[in-house]
Amino acid sequence: MNRLSPHISALNKSRRQITFLLLYFLFFVSAAFAQTDGALQLNLRRDFGTGIGANIQGTFSLRAEGPADLERVVFLLDDEPMAEANAAPFRYQFHTDAYPPGVHTFSAVGYTAVGQELSSNTITRNIMTGAEATRGMVWMIVPVLVLIVGGSLLTGWIAKRGQRANPETAAVNGAFGGTICPKCKRPFARHWWGLNIIVGKYDRCPHCGKWSVVQRVHPDILVASLDAMRQADTPTSPPADEADARQRRLDDSRYEN
Repeated sequence: MNRLSPHISALNKSRRQITFLLLYFLFFVSAAFAQTDGALQLNLRRDFGTGIGANIQGTFSLRAEGPADLERVVFLLDDEPMAEANAAPFRYQFHTDAYPPGVHTFSAVGYTAVGQELSSNTITRNIMTGAEATRGMVWMIVPVLVLIVGGSLLTGWIAKRGQRANPETAAVNGAFGGTICPKCKRPFARHWWGLNIIVGKYDRCPHCGKWSVVQRVHPDILVASLDAMRQADTPTSPPADEADARQRRLDDSRYEN
C-alpha cells in the first residue's frame, strides 16, 4: 500500500493541474465570447440620396446592433449627441441638410440592462451640399454618356467601313447591323429607332411593313439573301427557241388577209 502512495499522489496532482488548465481555458473562452457578444456595431445606410464613396447627401439611417440586453443607444456626431433610441431596432434616420457640410465622424454608445456601457465603431463621411451632390452626379453621368455615344459612333464607323469594303451589303447592313425579315424573308438594315430588347431589336420591315423581333445577321448571309431577292424580283426571259417561234408567228400574221 505504501509503495502505491507516491504514484497515487502524483496522479491526483496531475488531475488537479489538468482541471485547473481546463477551467482556465474555459474562463478565457467565455470572456472572449462575452466580449464579442457585448460589442456594439454601428451601420450607416442610404435611404434616399447620393452616396459616392465617402461623400453623402440625402436621407440616411444609423443603426446599432448589440447584445440581447441592449436597452438604450445614443447616436453621436463628432462625439456630440444626435439622437437617442430606447427600443429595438435602435435606429435613427436623418437628412444631411440638418447638419453642416464637411467631414464628420458617426459613432454610438449603448447601455445594457446591467448598466454596461458599450462603444461602437466609428464611421467617417463627408456631408455634401445639394449643389455638390448634383455636380458629383454630373461628373459621373457625363463620362458614361460619352462612352455610350462614342461606342455607338465607333460601331457605325466600323459598319460603314465594312460597307465600303463590300458595297453589296450597303443597302441591307447599316450602322445597327442587318437582318432578314422572318415574315417575308427579305433582308434589310435595322433601324436606329427600333426598340432594343434582350433577344434582339423590335423593328419594322420596309418590304412587308410588319413588325417583328430581329437579330443581327452576318454580312455574308445578307449578301446571299439579297441576291436571292434580286433574282426573285427579276422577270425571267423566255427561252431563245420560244422567242424565235413567237417572232415567226408574228411575222406570218402580217400577211394574212
